Amino acid sequence: MNQSGSTHRLDRQFREQAARTPDAVALVEGGRTLTFAELDAASDRLAAAIQTRGIRGGAFVGLHMERSIRYVVSVLAILKANGAVVPLPPSWPLNRLRSVLAFAALDAVIDDHETPAEPLLHVRILHFTDLADAKGEPVATDAGGPDAAAFVLCSSGSTGNPKMIVRSHRSFFHRLQWTWDTHPYAPGEVCCQKAHMTTTHAIYELFEPLLCGIRVCIIPDDVAKTLGAFWDVVRRGRVSRLLIVPSVLRASLDMPGFMPPTINALVLMGEYVDPALAARTVAAFPETTKIHSIYGSTEASSVLVCDLRDAIHRGDELPLGKPISPDVRAHVLGDDLAPVAPGAPGMLYIEGPALFTGYFRDPALTAAALVIDDDGKRMYRTNDRVRVTPDGALQFLGRIDDTVKIRGFRVDLQEVEKAIAAVPGVTQCAVTAKDSGDGSTMLVAFVVPPTIRPHELHEALHEQLPGYMVPSLVVGLDSLPRTASGKVDRRKLLEEHDVLAATSTPARFRSATETRVAEVWTAVLAHAAFGPDSNFFEVGGTSLKTFFVVARLRDAFELGRMQLPDDAVYRFPTVAALAAHIDAVRDGATVQKASGGSTLVTLKSGARDGAAPLFVIASAGGTLGAYEKLIHALRTDREVIGVRDPFLWGERDAACRFQAWVASYVDAIRARQPEGPYHLLAYSSAGAFGFEIAQQLRRQGQEVALLALIDPLAMDRASKRRFGYWALEARFMRQPLARIALLMGRLRGALPRGFRRSGHSARLNDFVFTPEQVLQLERQAKTSRQSVLGLSALMELNTGLPVALAREDLAGLEPEHYFDALLARVARVAPEMGAETIERIAVQYGQQVRAQNLYRLQRYDGDVVLFDPDDAYQPLVEAQLRPYVRRLVAHRVALGTLSDRARELSRYFPEAMRSHYLCMRDDAFVAGVARALDKLL
Repeated sequence: MNQSGSTHRLDRQFREQAARTPDAVALVEGGRTLTFAELDAASDRLAAAIQTRGIRGGAFVGLHMERSIRYVVSVLAILKANGAVVPLPPSWPLNRLRSVLAFAALDAVIDDHETPAEPLLHVRILHFTDLADAKGEPVATDAGGPDAAAFVLCSSGSTGNPKMIVRSHRSFFHRLQWTWDTHPYAPGEVCCQKAHMTTTHAIYELFEPLLCGIRVCIIPDDVAKTLGAFWDVVRRGRVSRLLIVPSVLRASLDMPGFMPPTINALVLMGEYVDPALAARTVAAFPETTKIHSIYGSTEASSVLVCDLRDAIHRGDELPLGKPISPDVRAHVLGDDLAPVAPGAPGMLYIEGPALFTGYFRDPALTAAALVIDDDGKRMYRTNDRVRVTPDGALQFLGRIDDTVKIRGFRVDLQEVEKAIAAVPGVTQCAVTAKDSGDGSTMLVAFVVPPTIRPHELHEALHEQLPGYMVPSLVVGLDSLPRTASGKVDRRKLLEEHDVLAATSTPARFRSATETRVAEVWTAVLAHAAFGPDSNFFEVGGTSLKTFFVVARLRDAFELGRMQLPDDAVYRFPTVAALAAHIDAVRDGATVQKASGGSTLVTLKSGARDGAAPLFVIASAGGTLGAYEKLIHALRTDREVIGVRDPFLWGERDAACRFQAWVASYVDAIRARQPEGPYHLLAYSSAGAFGFEIAQQLRRQGQEVALLALIDPLAMDRASKRRFGYWALEARFMRQPLARIALLMGRLRGALPRGFRRSGHSARLNDFVFTPEQVLQLERQAKTSRQSVLGLSALMELNTGLPVALAREDLAGLEPEHYFDALLARVARVAPEMGAETIERIAVQYGQQVRAQNLYRLQRYDGDVVLFDPDDAYQPLVEAQLRPYVRRLVAHRVALGTLSDRARELSRYFPEAMRSHYLCMRDDAFVAGVARALDKLL
């Protein structure tokens, strides 16, 4: 498809395409679709609304919203109004957003209410919903030309502030035309948009297919960042071509059992492609897949292209490639700006329409980056050293400045250093880049003095920088080595220090067993940023990854399940402890239980000596996966300890009394912390267990300093039936019934305590699970369609693995085979988990939900802190608890924007229950809870 005859404006070519294919689907987001005509009309209305608010041609408009259909509508509307789009991702730290807005002085910022921008700075905010609802005539075709600004993209800068790079409409078309000419789209193709919106990668993902009438599927961030889920969407959505960052592709090829999908074209861009990855890619994908790598930067994107399949087959040394089009010219020049001899190294300069316009509001920086040649043409100095190969291609030799690529993003080391230097306590610092061992690049920070705590530095940097700019390793030093001229000797830093063991104990691995265990950790965690005494859960480990570690260690050391139990990483959470255990059992030692048995696991180490830990009680299923986002968000310096159900490891009989079950938790807690004060946190069905743990501790004469409950759904069913506390069941009812029930609960709460009988007796709150009841629960868990679907959805929410079943997956199956379908799905994506583990999770889930339904609240003469989503049902939870506690401190926490996949999974649950199941996966809710908890702790 050749569109060179049309004007090189993105919005105008979209309008022409919409006229050609009005009824074709343009965008897909979850279950929602938009045709080209609908997208054209929606962006026209939004453009008109923008103009009526005084936003005219030449305006720079920020977009503070997640990637979505709304985002694309907003992009097109701004372009149609002849404005320039300035992406402001909600994932950026607030301080970075403030810094960008303070510098940029934008004309306005559009947000979507779900990611409100009011807290940012004094900037004009336009809400998408207000604009979309506005009435107005569609905007007339603007007279803006192809050289008008289209996007302003932020990149890392050496001044400590991000560079803001202005790109015109024309500057994208050399790449678009190459795609349309080299491998034109066929009818019915599907593409996807998944890249970070501050990159040119994202712009090409959107406009390459859209301007040819091809459907674009918008993949949310949480799916795009989870490899298994991402590739599952690619296969199910029949995506026919992909743009991908090399490090992401490398990690995908490293996944056990990864089978590349059959696609028409694969383009690698954003990072240098090394020969090993190129060879693996060519071998992995079908011969019919066209595979190219494209070189460029935000200032001069997509300027060189290399056919990887052709280069590998010819056996050539892998080059960056050749100019992507005749009007893009590459010059290799010396320091005097004269061409170097053929084959000699030199600096790469780019000339042609692919160049950026300049740095936003920074003419001095623009002048330094651009050189005017003898013909008066602009050339961009790339700072890349290259040489010309005999066939005219360019080979990469390295950088000459302090910028590196991390996960496809350019990072200026000086900007990271300035952020570190601003952290209180840091007197000197240096940042270097290092190969992480898997072919990707990671940042290493060296700081003076050595007393700086790495986790505290990480927390401070995450408030200032995007995640990809935060160093993976922090090494504390007494001083920085210097060269004879007084500059920091970065090479010596890496040579003299074992950065792979840069933790609080920077020692090398001390035995062959430790080294082998470390290799397994590196493979599972996809990095080597740990030492022998690093805690697995503090260097990126999750409950899911423990299964992978244990399975690989059993294979590596030929150990059985009795020698290396499923919970081995919880019991021995460091390389040193795990290696010592492996050595002991290989010498014939009997496996011993740790303090607290298999019930307790350290989720976050404490930095405050003598401070009582926070105990987190497992939710239904017996695991701690629901808390993982919250644990990472907490900044408390107390130790955080998870309390899991030992039933998952065969250390609790399912047939038991409730009080004995809770007592096993209390015994484990007191084995770790013999005396109070105790701090307890429980979510969902764990609320009944947290409440009863507190009761048992108080009966034993111990102080409970904190009992915090997060959305403790459906406790005390008997009392709810008798006194209106069944109002919580209004989540399944219509609102009028909910209000009546709530009123009854409030009336009872107003009665004198002498009239409140339920739950105030001294009778022990106990009930029995008989063997017959356990068998019934197991049968229900495995043969109920709703139970199996709900469990599969919760497992995906807790692990991020694409294991949720759809109703059609169970269609045609007999009930006794429903659970087999779940086991088969898990086996495909996480075979290390094993069928027995999944079965135990299913049984425990049913048993814990049953226990919290049977539990009766009794008077608790202490304070309870409640966290609940700020929705219509939150007052019902308060009404349930308030009569039974001395004081209830309720926090209503706002929910944020859920991903398409999370919304899709929410359909497995009753409509009014969805916020309950999804709140602990919601970034805004988790952040709100974490902030409040940190103050309480």
